[in-house]
Amino acid sequence: MSSLLSVSNISFGYPGLPVLGSINFSAEGGEFIVLMGINGAGKTTLLDILAGLRVPDSGAVHLRGRPLRAWTVRERSRRISHLPQATQQDLPFTVEQMVLMGRYVHADRWFESKEDRIYAEDAMRRMDCLQFRHRLFSSLSGGEKQRVLLAACIAQCPELMLFDEPATYLDVHQQLQCFATLAELAREGALCIAITHDLNLALTHCTRVLILHQGKLAADFATPEAAKASEWLAWLSPRLRMTHTPEGNPWVLYQ
Repeated sequence: MSSLLSVSNISFGYPGLPVLGSINFSAEGGEFIVLMGINGAGKTTLLDILAGLRVPDSGAVHLRGRPLRAWTVRERSRRISHLPQATQQDLPFTVEQMVLMGRYVHADRWFESKEDRIYAEDAMRRMDCLQFRHRLFSSLSGGEKQRVLLAACIAQCPELMLFDEPATYLDVHQQLQCFATLAELAREGALCIAITHDLNLALTHCTRVLILHQGKLAADFATPEAAKASEWLAWLSPRLRMTHTPEGNPWVLYQ
């Protein structure tokens, strides 16, 4: 049986500047994967390739055993959600309208069904933005807008969810809520892949750690293994040290 997501020998670069070289991994629904690496390691490029927004120079991405490029845009949009680092912030829509846009690929033309509204309301509740539903998106703070965009991705109900630094702009409580919610979505069967630089959020909530280093997939650990094999921290910074909380959970100290 084919994996939900299969990445085979993906390479990508610009003239004179290789970015990714021979990236290989596969993943299934139920996983919450964190993608880490220093700035310029190719994390966003890889996520864009998985979303179908960039075409690799070589290699292929398969979704359910079928090449990603063989899916139509509508088919792909029903199965993949993608939240990039930067989005337009002054859109003239209410919060509820923004979240319902996540249902567009399921809707009958421009008309939302009762089911669409139920999914949107549930997503707003999960991301703690239901109280903003009638406010203009442009009137919200940066963190509030991020929660709305996350809710739109959740309302889409895809099987593959891609997030480029999903906790951007969020306060500490909402960062915890965000990662706990993504972990919950994975337990419900989605495959979640998120870029983050927050090591402790990743070790607490994610099931698997992928490290990009010098254009290669340098490490691919289940989270408990990553907590033991702390040598990978040096690929991120020499000022990191793995330790454990009094409860025995892994924790990275910054020095």
